[in-house]
Amino acid sequence: MINKQEIWVAMILSGYAKKMEIAISEAAQKLLSDGGLNYLEDCYEALHTQSNDDVIDELIDMSNPVCKNTGES
Repeated sequence: MINKQEIWVAMILSGYAKKMEIAISEAAQKLLSDGGLNYLEDCYEALHTQSNDDVIDELIDMSNPVCKNTGES
């Protein structure tokens, strides 16, 4: 049975793929390798209270190499 957290992660993944203009499978692989999926699962209790757009933007910022290297957006 699918629970609310799994549905929410799927919605975020779909929105991330759409915003990045990539396939869902590519988005899943990218977030898996960047730690984004772990972040969504580990921080679900806080993140699901934010707007989906804010969470997706946060994931994009996390995967941006400039942000990783300099700490800036």
